[in-house]
Amino acid sequence: MLGEEGPGVRRGLLPGGVAGRRPAGLAVRAGGRPAPAARGLVADQLGGPAVRLLAETLPLDAERREKSALWLSFVTAARTRPELRPRAAELQAGLDELVRRVLVEADRSGALAPGLDLDLETRRLSALLDGLTLQAVQHPDLVGPDELHAVLRRHLDTLAAS
Repeated sequence: MLGEEGPGVRRGLLPGGVAGRRPAGLAVRAGGRPAPAARGLVADQLGGPAVRLLAETLPLDAERREKSALWLSFVTAARTRPELRPRAAELQAGLDELVRRVLVEADRSGALAPGLDLDLETRRLSALLDGLTLQAVQHPDLVGPDELHAVLRRHLDTLAAS
């Protein structure tokens, strides 16, 4: 069952009826495909559109922070409850596919530095989003929306063509 929608993101339900999102934003559509589409979002440079899309996966407000806390509880439970593992893996695969599509489109547009290993950069950016989500959930007073955006923008800057 799919729930509310945001800009390019479909939010779903976790097993057991717990409303939640892949780090504050990404869930997977029926059929296992991620809802967001990266094509056309990165035109001339890696930046604004990519930042906005990827920021949707971060806990930038109280509602997303709460949903991120639910996601964190769910993936933690999935470590010891085998019946939850497929859904946890599906959520991770959805985030990875979103990140990969953003990077592929940025590369096609010439926005990325030449020669980047997109598999490695996908894992690196996905891990960054997960880590930022974890920190924002654990320390909301220390890691707020401004810091989340700044770190994401800085990371994307390191990938950009000169």
